[in-house]
Amino acid sequence: DTSAADTSISGSPSLPRLMSGSSKELSVIVPTYDEYENIRELCTRLFKATGKAGLKAELLVVDDESKGTKQTVDIVNELQKSYPIRIHCRRKAEGRGLSSAVLLGFSKARYNTLLCMDADLQHEPESVPAVAKPVLERKAEFSVGSRNVPGGGGVPWV
Repeated sequence: DTSAADTSISGSPSLPRLMSGSSKELSVIVPTYDEYENIRELCTRLFKATGKAGLKAELLVVDDESKGTKQTVDIVNELQKSYPIRIHCRRKAEGRGLSSAVLLGFSKARYNTLLCMDADLQHEPESVPAVAKPVLERKAEFSVGSRNVPGGGGVPWV
């Protein structure tokens, strides 16, 4: 399917995922609400970082039917020409809020290893390979990135 807009739903999230599959495949889930201005930069930075790390990644945007949804879809359609990016435009009947958007994205992911990040670029796309590494190497079942631990960092919130 080459269409960016995926509006179908098939059942509930299939969690937990099996600890199988390639240790170099990663699905990155990004819930959005009127954040179309960041999608292009997030996508290019993410795929530059995952490519450098030798990862096969996909980016799945779960858009929450905001006034910016049309712009988000248009940007994803354009980016699909160069990157493995998809979008699911969630309707109100499918749920509302961040947590259910993340779970919906997890259920639609192509790969067994999942990573969720914000679209506002407070989560640095360049950190994705390092955050995912313990899970990809099967040394952990999950990993949390934080700027509040030794070695953590990021840009201060304004």
